[in-house]
Amino acid sequence: MAKENKNEINGIMDLIKALFKDGNWYLGGFIIALILFIIFDIVAFTPH
Repeated sequence: MAKENKNEINGIMDLIKALFKDGNWYLGGFIIALILFIIFDIVAFTPH
């Protein structure tokens, strides 16, 4: 399970690096902001 998660994170990081490398920094920034918003949403609004 942990191994799959690490591979997934590496894939996302590679995707973001590819987006930034192609000069689509605004698209990369938007994706990062979206991911951070989703993480914040999960942390803030799931009952603990």
